[in-house]
Amino acid sequence: MAFRKFNQNLAPDKDAGWGLIYRLNNLWSKVDLPAEAGDYDHWNIILDRIFCNLFYRYPLAVTEDADGKVIDVKVDLTKDSSYKTFTFLSKKIFSNKIAYLTMLPDPHVTKNQKMIAKSRWYHAVMLKDMWLRKFMQELGLYLKEVERSPGSALFGGGS
Repeated sequence: MAFRKFNQNLAPDKDAGWGLIYRLNNLWSKVDLPAEAGDYDHWNIILDRIFCNLFYRYPLAVTEDADGKVIDVKVDLTKDSSYKTFTFLSKKIFSNKIAYLTMLPDPHVTKNQKMIAKSRWYHAVMLKDMWLRKFMQELGLYLKEVERSPGSALFGGGS
């Protein structure tokens, strides 16, 4: 099978935004099932994937040694605080998960205490979910809210 030579002058007929919107929509469509099933780890992983898709344009700080060898790569935090927020929320989820999981085998911990710990884990993931939606709105990638829509007709407001 012969391969066609790549023409560097060709440009895609769609910009990268279409791919981003498709990926984000696909990921958001997967969020509710694990959230409703109580699979907080899976829910959190999907939220991480959404963040990676939102954060792809942000710069990375590459540290090199004297020979030019890369020794570290980090997110450049001088441009934006979104990564700090994401990291904080991720750590909050992790600490609440660990708190809950360490209670499970302990016979001295009451069922009520375990339920409260699991609820804290759930609410930490839910907070990350909500923050990501707001972050998408700030980036202009979430659904536009309008006063008049076909859905508002249900409540007497649309035309």
